[in-house]
Formats: sequence, C-alpha cells, structure tokens
Amino acid sequence: MYMVSNTITVLEGYGDDILERFKIRQGIEDMPGFIALKVMKKLEIKGHEEVLVHTIWEDKAAFENWFASREFHVAHRKPAMTPDGQKMVTGNSIDHYEIIVESDATKAVGYVG
Repeated sequence: MYMVSNTITVLEGYGDDILERFKIRQGIEDMPGFIALKVMKKLEIKGHEEVLVHTIWEDKAAFENWFASREFHVAHRKPAMTPDGQKMVTGNSIDHYEIIVESDATKAVGYVG
C-alpha cells in the first residue's frame, strides 16, 4: 500500500474552515485504488494551525492517477480565502510512504478486550 501525507499550514483561526472544505466530497472515493482518507487537525499549536491529510492507496500508480485526474483538479482549483482576501493556506508539505505494517483492533492478534 501507498500513503500520501499532506501537512497544510493554515492562518490561525481558519483551520475549521479548511476542515469544512474536506467534508464536501469531490470524487476521491470513486477513484480506482483508493482505500482511505483521514483528515486531522493538529492540537495545541500556537501562531498558526495545521491540518494533516492522509490518503491511502493500493499503490503509487493509483495515487498518480488521482493526482492527474479531472476530479483532483476540480477539488483543488479554488484556494480558500479569508473575508479580507488572504489565502487561508500559507504552506504545505507532502510526503510519500510505502506502508509496511498495518493493524487495527479488528485485526489484532492476541487482543484481550
């Protein structure tokens, strides 16, 4: 499996606005090879806010197909702006990972609950 992690830096006070934008589905779930989307807000940070987006794919090719798709470009075409015309997103960092080990409560071996 393949994961892309996007750490988005947001103007202080606008993190929830960015999170709301992710609630509007733009077709990623229908892309071949898509497995999961996780959107998180970093807690206890001062001066700015951070939103972390993880997408998980069957493989790198599935992600690249999403990245090149019309749906991706439609979802990312209009930047979020503050009422006074500033871009809410001030930067981001994208990292790519190969997932080696995966586990959750439904797959736990020896779990006593």
